[in-house]
Amino acid sequence: MRRIYVSLLLISIFSGLLVAWQWRSHQATAAQTNQDPGLIDIIHSLEKEDASLENRIADLRQQIDSLQKQHSQGTDHLARIQQEIDNLRLSAGLAAVTGPGITVILDDNNAGAEAAQKSSPATYKPDDFIIHDKNVLYMVSDLKAAGAEAIAVNGQRIVANSDIRCVGTVIMVNSTRLAPPYLIQAIGNPDKLEAAALRSLDFVDLKSRDFPVKVVKNDSLNLPAYKGGFPLDHTRPLQGGGQ
Repeated sequence: MRRIYVSLLLISIFSGLLVAWQWRSHQATAAQTNQDPGLIDIIHSLEKEDASLENRIADLRQQIDSLQKQHSQGTDHLARIQQEIDNLRLSAGLAAVTGPGITVILDDNNAGAEAAQKSSPATYKPDDFIIHDKNVLYMVSDLKAAGAEAIAVNGQRIVANSDIRCVGTVIMVNSTRLAPPYLIQAIGNPDKLEAAALRSLDFVDLKSRDFPVKVVKNDSLNLPAYKGGFPLDHTRPLQGGGQ
């Protein structure tokens, strides 16, 4: 019984951290739209707290996983359940993974922007020379369609509820601010993934406009586990064991 209480305690702490992490992520995103220097300092502070909470969540997940494995030892039925849990964690992106794949590098066209600003300052548009959230999002979608088994963007693991969006001039993935160059790493068949990336419409367009983008094959990639939470705004546990 004592082990059960320990497990429940860890799960309760874990749930509380998830709520705190989601609230602070929302606050940081809201502040991002304001250019007040004081709010920028708050954003940086909250981002550090977010990173700390994410690491704590990852630690708690490991502790819970360890407890589950301890309880399943020596029991065939529980061992099978534990194996199923491990497979689900792998599919959900909650486990670090390794394997062959590719790295797609998307970077801003700084040289083109500088040349355009000098030659045509009246018609110069900065947005025409930077990587946008849609460029990253479409590449991730194309790699998924090509059979990618795991994807990360600048170290942020892509899972079912990951968001890739612009907030002002910044691209955010999993509520984390990222800066160019954007390294989109995908594990899977390197040949198939490379072919899909090179024929991606966004990649072809960026290449035609002299953006410094490229695709690199990798014999081995190490992608981290997803550290964030899984917000449930509308889902509730079914009471009474109904069908």
